[in-house]
Amino acid sequence: MLYAITLKYGSDPEALGHHLDAHKIWLAEMIKKGNVIFAGPLQNKQGGFILAYADELTALEKEIHRDPFVTFGLVDVDILVVDPAVCSSAFPDVWATNAKKI
Repeated sequence: MLYAITLKYGSDPEALGHHLDAHKIWLAEMIKKGNVIFAGPLQNKQGGFILAYADELTALEKEIHRDPFVTFGLVDVDILVVDPAVCSSAFPDVWATNAKKI
């Protein structure tokens, strides 16, 4: 299943900066595990976005709580389940098993 994850920054940019390297290390680990497809800051600088894959939401939530931004309460997290109906033919089947390839 795919998950759209939004991280909304709190009011302490200095604290975010202090934990940014650890957050990036966590993201790299999640990419290597195959859970994070892509991640990056939002253009409005109010937060970040992660597109993730996991078999179960509970397993993904446990991983999300390891993110230093989450652990230290620096972001509010919103996780939405995404069930792709259509996708590019280049999109890996494992991420969109029921989607129509175009």
